[in-house]
Amino acid sequence: MLDQEIRAFFVFKSIYETGSARLVAEMYDISQSKVSRYLSGLRDLYADTLFIRKKTGFVPTARAHQLYPVISQVVSLTEELIQQNSRDVDVSECVIAVPPTFSVGLPDYLDKTLKLIYPGLSFSLKPTRRGICEDVVKGNVCIALTHRECTRTADCSKQGVSMITAEPVCNGSVVYVVAAESHPLWQQELLLENLAQHPYVITQMPGFNDETDPFEVFCSRQGLPLSVAQRTASLATLLESLTLSEGVSLLGTACASEFITRFPGMRSMALPAEEFAKLHLEVPAPKYGFICRQDRREKIPPLLISALKSYIMEQVSAK
Repeated sequence: MLDQEIRAFFVFKSIYETGSARLVAEMYDISQSKVSRYLSGLRDLYADTLFIRKKTGFVPTARAHQLYPVISQVVSLTEELIQQNSRDVDVSECVIAVPPTFSVGLPDYLDKTLKLIYPGLSFSLKPTRRGICEDVVKGNVCIALTHRECTRTADCSKQGVSMITAEPVCNGSVVYVVAAESHPLWQQELLLENLAQHPYVITQMPGFNDETDPFEVFCSRQGLPLSVAQRTASLATLLESLTLSEGVSLLGTACASEFITRFPGMRSMALPAEEFAKLHLEVPAPKYGFICRQDRREKIPPLLISALKSYIMEQVSAK
């Protein structure tokens, strides 16, 4: 909530000084409806309309006049903190390595969340891979999202690995079943034993299920004859496979599930908690976190770290 209020303070100050929602929207590259939502939050917070809309623009109320000096100081201090954070490092671009299930949704989220505070900071995503810590050490990647606890052993070369710092975020607690809307699966109870009756498409996460998938392990332990139709590291390929076959798949993030269901004829549903627990009896649920270089950790914009943690928790936690 605090980050949201800080962004709202920037909008308040600019509305107060310009009297125009249109100019403020252009200034921060956001929609006018987004400007209205920021103001609405502040109106609820301070129990005042703050601005009256007139033909000449937004006119501050008496309460807004009282708040302006304090909010201006907050904005100035925030800008100073940003400048202090930026003096020792070029933060114009941050390359983030992500698994495919985070590749949809995250760019828009970061842009909307951080645009007001870091208007000059741009983001680019690249696919993660085993040994991604080598890219982190070389400086090719600013932050890499991971699916497991980083032990600095198998996946990374020995050289430079001691320079890596790992920060855990949370454990995954949900898996989404995705398939065509007409799939016979939806006529059955959503049980792992029933899923095993259909061709399975594996969406591979480097370092988690790219060698052995938890559902494969479950079926093997239960003596279920699972048919793996395809293994892919691309949501686009996954979508094509599910559209053209009777395949089913499991996805560990809400954003990937929502991406699939945007396309006509596709459906998604969260696996029941009891079935999720059964799925991870042998293979632990993914442990989400991120890695970065120790000597660059303090130079990464703190609100970027906060935004990434919030996004991860929102996407992999049961609703």
